[in-house]
This record gives sequence, structure tokens and C-alpha cells, in this order.
Amino acid sequence: MIAELQTAISKVPSRKARLQGLTQGEAVKIKVERFALLYRGAPVAIAASTINALITLAVAWSDIAQGVLLGWAGAVLGLALIRAGIWLRFRAGRSSARNLSRFARIHVFFMAVNGAMWGALAPIFAVHGMIDHAFLPFVIAGTAAATIVSAGASWRAVVAFNVPALAPLATVYALTAGPDGVAIAGVVLLYGCATTYLALTTQRMIDRSILLHTRNVKMFSALQKRVDDAHEAEQRFRALIESSQEITIIFSPEGKVTYASPSAERTLGVNPALLVGLTTKDLVHPDDIAVFRSVGEKSLSKLGEVMSLQHVCMRGANKDTYFALQGRLTNMLYVPGVEGFVFSGGLLDEHKSHQIHAAE
Repeated sequence: MIAELQTAISKVPSRKARLQGLTQGEAVKIKVERFALLYRGAPVAIAASTINALITLAVAWSDIAQGVLLGWAGAVLGLALIRAGIWLRFRAGRSSARNLSRFARIHVFFMAVNGAMWGALAPIFAVHGMIDHAFLPFVIAGTAAATIVSAGASWRAVVAFNVPALAPLATVYALTAGPDGVAIAGVVLLYGCATTYLALTTQRMIDRSILLHTRNVKMFSALQKRVDDAHEAEQRFRALIESSQEITIIFSPEGKVTYASPSAERTLGVNPALLVGLTTKDLVHPDDIAVFRSVGEKSLSKLGEVMSLQHVCMRGANKDTYFALQGRLTNMLYVPGVEGFVFSGGLLDEHKSHQIHAAE
């Protein structure tokens, strides 16, 4: 158990490490998000105090002077109503950073007042001879632990409640509980230190979570922008290619056609979809394959550099009909979305004549 505790403590980020490298915007963002968490947890704190006060009223009704008990319970419930009213008022307003900061300050103040009211329960029990009643430490410890759940985003809020709630309890035990009173008081103080440390650890973990979330959102936004820009560039490139009079054909590293522009139909008389999947052997005239491949091999060592092709014949719709083309071959193997050799060109003569190679 001690080893596990030491491991947990070693993993808790120090304040210096937690704040290192923060921009001013990130520091403000952490504070605002922490205030927002404190605001969202306020109803839980109010409800816990109210329920525990009603339970205390029922348990101690027959053992404590009813006037005193009703006065204490009325004060706690009245404070809960005031806190609920303040919470509802801020809820109706704008959730701005300034409003959240104001609410956090007010909420911490009322946490301290509420803690003092719960701390007053210890002398009330002591005066009525109930200091040894097991319910007293149980209900105060439970209420103190509930503050971590509702106000863990701010360790100051937890301390604001725990100090005035637990200090009177420890004092009363030390003065009235006999020989074991000092030991019990020490346990109460140790419990207070433990809950304070837990609250501090919780806040640091929350700060790290907020910071990671903020940076992830920024990274996602930047990535989304790059994706959008890339998509826009792709659409613009595709529009230029598809509206161009020149034919554009992309060959994979294995020599298969992966894309043919719409101008292939105007130039070769073939539906571009029918060219996809053909190999250089299927498309390029046998007499020109060697030249075509040699230019492709030269472009392997010249990424992005345009290699000129003065003459290459490619097959049309008829297997015996070839069109003489002049163009450029570019190595774009490492360009995302292309990943191949790009041929761009047009008919060799201005009148779009074609050259027929008769099979011998």
C-alpha cells in the first residue's frame, strides 16, 4: 500500500512542470475552464450539504435540544438556499469568463461559511454529551469528502470548507474525549491533510486535462485547415486538368494507368475509364515502349523534374490505331494523391492527325 502511494505521489506533476511552457492564452483558458467546473459542481455541493443537514436533524433530534438543533439546521438550510439562489442568478446570466470568476470567488466564500457551520456541530454534540457518538465524525468526514467531488477543480474551495469544518472537530476531541482525544484529533487533522492533498492533486490533473484538450483542439483545427486546403487544392487541380485540352495520364510504379483525364476522349477517342488498368505495354506502341520506359527510369532520380518526350504513340479506340503525341513525363511517386508518373501532352501536329502503324 505504501509503495502504491509513493508511486501515485511520484506521478503527480509539480506546479512548476504543470505551468512550464504555457502561453498566456492557455493559462487563462485553464482558469476559465476550472471556474466552469466549479460552477457545474456547485449544485452537488449544495445538495450534499442539504441532505446531510436533514439526516443530522433526524439522527440527533432526540438527543440534542431541539431549539439548538433547529437553529443549526435552519442556518445550514438557509445558507443552502442562498447559494442556490446565487447559482441560479449566474445561470440566468452570460457564461463569460468574468462572470465565472466572480461566481468562483463567491462560491469559495460560502464554502468557508458552510464549513464553519458544520464545524459548529462538534461543540454542540460535546455540550450534549454526544462527542463519542459515531455519527458526528462520520457526517463531517463525509461532507468534507463530498467537497472534493463537487469542488475538486479548486483546491482552495476544498480547503475553505475543510479547515473550519475539521479544526473545531479536532479541538473538541482533544479537549473532551479523554486519554484518546489527542490521538483522535491527530487522525482528524491527518484526514484534513489527506483531503487537501487529494484536492491539490485533483486540480493539477484537471489542469493537465484542460491543457491537453486545448492543445488537441488547436492541433485538430490546424489539421482540419490543412485537410481543407489540400482538398481545395485538389479540386482546383482537378478542375484545371479536366478542362485542359492536353491529355493527362498517371502511371503507377508498376506501369498501370491509375488516372486518365477527360481530354483522353478528345485526343485518343477512348473513354478515360477504359484506359484505367491498362499497362504501358497495352497503351504505348511497341516501337516507343523502350524510349518511354527509359525516360521514366531517368525521372526516378529526378523527383518533380519534367522530362521531355518528343514523340510517343499511344493506342486509340482501335487496337491498330495509334496517335502520335508529344509531351512531358514527371516523377510524382512521393506526391500524396498522385504516387506515380504523370504524362501530360497533346497531339504531335496541330491538325490532330494520327499515325497508323500497320501490323506486319
